[in-house]
Formats: sequence, structure tokens, C-alpha cells
Amino acid sequence: MNKFFEQLAAIEIGKTLVMGVGLAAFYYFTLYDDGSGLDAQIAQVNVMVQEEETKKADTDSTLRQVKEMQEKIGQLSVKYQEISRRLPATLYSIDLNKAIDDFARTSGVSVKLKKPGETIKRELVEEVPVEINLEGTFAELAQFTYLVASAERISRVTDIVISATEGGGKHLKFEGDVIGYKLAPEPPKPTPAEGEVPPPAEEVPQ
Repeated sequence: MNKFFEQLAAIEIGKTLVMGVGLAAFYYFTLYDDGSGLDAQIAQVNVMVQEEETKKADTDSTLRQVKEMQEKIGQLSVKYQEISRRLPATLYSIDLNKAIDDFARTSGVSVKLKKPGETIKRELVEEVPVEINLEGTFAELAQFTYLVASAERISRVTDIVISATEGGGKHLKFEGDVIGYKLAPEPPKPTPAEGEVPPPAEEVPQ
């Protein structure tokens, strides 16, 4: 009888060892973590952090660019307002002719020719040119140019050519263009296309 129990105990011990080895193998291959999983998670988190930092840097750069653009727009707006205060809404060649006569009289030069040119349209302003031929001393011509450049209705002299007169002496011949500026008219608002219903007018509260 004792021998039977000894054999039974030996069998139970063998099964226990087998089960123990199986459980150990199952734990090792499924539940056991030697730290590599944690390292992988840490690496993944680091990648996510770097991506977020890159996004933040891009956002900060975009915000800086927006701020710089707003500042530039503000500066341009101030300059445009300053110019628009000095520029007339309408300006004709006859207005420039009268101003040229006044400048010539003040500086002492002699006007030989005044020839209006075609108005040149720009994005924000329109240029009104008048071709001129003058005669006078160098000091008189310099004074005339100064008066034109410092006029309230922003003006300038371009394409200047100075040469000696036929009679010689102190007098010089002055050729060039006096340019006057005026604000360009606002572009017309687009009209609704055929069949398109225009938006309703805004109601004014009583």
C-alpha cells in the first residue's frame, strides 16, 4: 500500500512540475515584460511630444507672420491716409497749367511751351502730365523745380533735359514733364449676373 502512495505522489509531483513549467512559459511569452514594451511606449510618447512641439513652433511662426502683416498693413493704411489727405479727388490739365504759371512767375522763368499729356492710371492714383519748355538762369530753374516738388498737390518734374539757349549767356533751356497726382476712383461694384437675385438691402432700425 505504501508503495502505491509513493507512486501516486511521484505522478502528482510530475504533473505539478509540468504544469508549473507550462505556466512559467505562458507567463514569459504573454505577461512577462522585460522593459522593452515600456521603452517602446516611452519612444512613442517622445515622438508625439516632438510632433506637438513642431506644431507649436509652426503656430508661433504663423502668429508672428500674421502680427507682422497686420503691422505692415497698419503702416500702409496710415501712409495712404496721409497721401489721400494731400491728393485731390479731381485734377485736370488746366489746373496744372495754372499752377505752372504761378510757379514760373514766382521763380522768374519764362514758359515757352505747355502741352497736356494723356492721364496715366495707376492702382491707387492717376498721373496727370504736362510737358513744359522753360528758359531761365540755373537758379531760377532750380527754384521752379523746388516749387513744383513742394506743392501741396503732390507734384514732381520728370524727364528733365537742360541745355544752352541759342543766344548763349546765362539763360538755359529746360525741358521736362510736370506730373500732378489725384486719387484713382474706386472700382465699380460688380453687378449681379443675369438671373441672379441681388442680396436684400439691410434694414435700418427706426
